[in-house]
Amino acid sequence: MLARSLSFFAVLTFALGVAGTTAQADFQPITLSTLIDNFGTPAGSVQVGDKVFSNFGWVGNTGTFPLPTAITVSMIPPSGTDAFGNFGIRFGVNANDTAPAGGTDFTLSYTVTSVGAQITDVHLFSNLAITGTPTSGTPFGNITEQVTAPGVGVVAQITNGVTTSSSMLQSMATFSPAGPYTTLNISKDISLNSSPGAIVGFSTIDQSFSQVPEPGSVVLLGLGALGLLGGYTVRRRSGVA
Repeated sequence: MLARSLSFFAVLTFALGVAGTTAQADFQPITLSTLIDNFGTPAGSVQVGDKVFSNFGWVGNTGTFPLPTAITVSMIPPSGTDAFGNFGIRFGVNANDTAPAGGTDFTLSYTVTSVGAQITDVHLFSNLAITGTPTSGTPFGNITEQVTAPGVGVVAQITNGVTTSSSMLQSMATFSPAGPYTTLNISKDISLNSSPGAIVGFSTIDQSFSQVPEPGSVVLLGLGALGLLGGYTVRRRSGVA
């Protein structure tokens, strides 16, 4: 009986310990320019749960792109995870293409490193939108992301997009080779193309990363272990083997 109880408590302690990992408590929204200016130092990185985000970069290519001083980086609200319990970050930016021709294009990049379980896939969420009704032309917006692993190369590509007739604002990609990976480099090319009568823009991009085991699964594992332990205890007290 003692051995069984110790086994249950070991599983439960592990599960609740992993699930209890929370976002860095003092991580408040910080400007992308601050992170870039402190590249390669602790002040140039942020941590959410067991994910460390560093080596931030920005390139303005064409059009009316937002400057790094106008872009913020924060944990996914309210507690640093997406709807599935995966840790991640949010880019907050008021990006709208108002260029008369040629559109707006800029790039965001960073490195994510897991100090816990290795990463198995990547999730991308945004609120790309077209405002107004185009009188001519074809407005569209795309966030095209390339994921590379050190020593391996490109392991995934993932996209969000919007047109006047369709939208894909939640995407997930697994890796090839499958990994899992401890460190990944992320590069997002953001292209916004407005047209007369319609403006293309967005205000948030959320990025999260799954791991083995996933936080939600770990919680269920812990609750299951607790339920089994409770049931076993009741049966013992009732004299039932």
